[in-house]
Amino acid sequence: MVLEVLEAAKWSLSQKHSDSFSSTDSGYVGYMKRLRYCDYLGKYFCDSCHKGCEAIIPARVLSNWDFGRYPVCQFSKQILESIWEKPLFKITDVAKKLYSQAKELQKFRELQEQLISIKKLLKACRLSKGVLDEFQQLPSHLSDELHLFAMDDLIKIKRGQLLTIAKAIMKSAVDHVEACQLCLANGFICEFCHGKDVLFPFQTDICTRCQECRACFHTSCFRNDACPKCIRIQNRRAARR
Repeated sequence: MVLEVLEAAKWSLSQKHSDSFSSTDSGYVGYMKRLRYCDYLGKYFCDSCHKGCEAIIPARVLSNWDFGRYPVCQFSKQILESIWEKPLFKITDVAKKLYSQAKELQKFRELQEQLISIKKLLKACRLSKGVLDEFQQLPSHLSDELHLFAMDDLIKIKRGQLLTIAKAIMKSAVDHVEACQLCLANGFICEFCHGKDVLFPFQTDICTRCQECRACFHTSCFRNDACPKCIRIQNRRAARR
């Protein structure tokens, strides 16, 4: 897998060919004119191996959010077609700056975090089959693992297609949770303010989760150095000694 943009090599008449060709030799010039550049491999190919096809180049997408089509040889075309729908690209590993470059991707990532969280909640509910079926509108990896994408996912995010689908699924999921007593029973009450809100990890706009005990609290209430549940656990452990 080539994950960097390769520059075309500059052609010149090498010394080993100088005895048999001159730069003005018609055979040499004709041969050079027939060579075609492959943007994926960064090499030149003859017109038998390079038919003038074009493709989206993963390295350009990951480095510049560039979905332009570039010339590729037949071999590269086959490779790129074979991986198009495969979730091979962990953004945090191969393109750490891409979220800051691509607003569409950043918006989807924020929603993806919520989808992954609420899907875990729904899987624990025996009444959620209908809404879980709606998740099948998305490739399964998008609601199971954060930051993992296929090239097909990225271009659909660029076009806004996946965000629209994900928003509709999220709305159905939230509607279910808010109306389901089984799901509500798995929520959290903020132990700082003891308000009536039932909190869930997917509510990233109002909820903060303690990194130690994983309990949820209102973001406006939460103090990392004074988590009530952590303090309760520590006191319980101390009492056992």
